[in-house]
Amino acid sequence: MIIEDDPDFRELLEGIFERSELFNLVSSFDSVEAYGAEMLKNKPFDFWLPQLLVVDVMSSKDPRSESASFMSALRAEGFNFATLFVSSMELGALLRVLRKSHPFGWSSLQKSSRLTEKEVIEAALASCSEMESK
Repeated sequence: MIIEDDPDFRELLEGIFERSELFNLVSSFDSVEAYGAEMLKNKPFDFWLPQLLVVDVMSSKDPRSESASFMSALRAEGFNFATLFVSSMELGALLRVLRKSHPFGWSSLQKSSRLTEKEVIEAALASCSEMESK
């Protein structure tokens, strides 16, 4: 699943994952709120959550919020899924904080015009592999 507020970048990510044939893209959302609303409609959550969530850190409609806190809260509730954060910001410090409470399955990519399909897929696979090996 993809959570990305930029429709062009969301479409780009959808194409990358579909072409890779390594992931089954279930759905995509324009905000963490839209994702959360859909999640509440799909109980039990364990069966609905994907193996991997690709998430723009700033994909919240509320400027005071960000999606990393939501992903961390889901992990705190016992849900296990890999997370690939995408952002125009450098996310090293954020990943270090997240890994303190949930050490595995987090990765990040910085959005740029030079980001390649290979980099996206490799980061996604690494996040999933780390989550499976825990």
